[in-house]
Amino acid sequence: MIHHIAIGTPHPSHLAKFYLKIPGSKKIQEFYYESGEIRSLWIGFGPIILMLEEGEKQSPRALVFSFSERDRSEWIQFLNQVKIQNQTEYTAYFLDSDGNLLGVSQYPEKLKDLLEMS
Repeated sequence: MIHHIAIGTPHPSHLAKFYLKIPGSKKIQEFYYESGEIRSLWIGFGPIILMLEEGEKQSPRALVFSFSERDRSEWIQFLNQVKIQNQTEYTAYFLDSDGNLLGVSQYPEKLKDLLEMS
């Protein structure tokens, strides 16, 4: 089981504003340097923690989310607010505010059919 995923960013607070718009996200904790500047901001997605770490911009190739039936309408609303970069039958890809590739996948239900219903 995955405990956390870390993403490097020059501006953790700015990037956190994007991730906190994603349905199901919850701010967990912030960590600061002695100077008072933010060092890391943690956001929970169920049992997995996304750690936005101050520093050089680095991320996985793609961070792909899934959603439950109860989050369906929130995800449709969210996806209508972002620019879809690419789409397969099961996954829609979009960028965060740092340009990192994200996605939402709904396998085995075809996501394309779901998005067309909205």
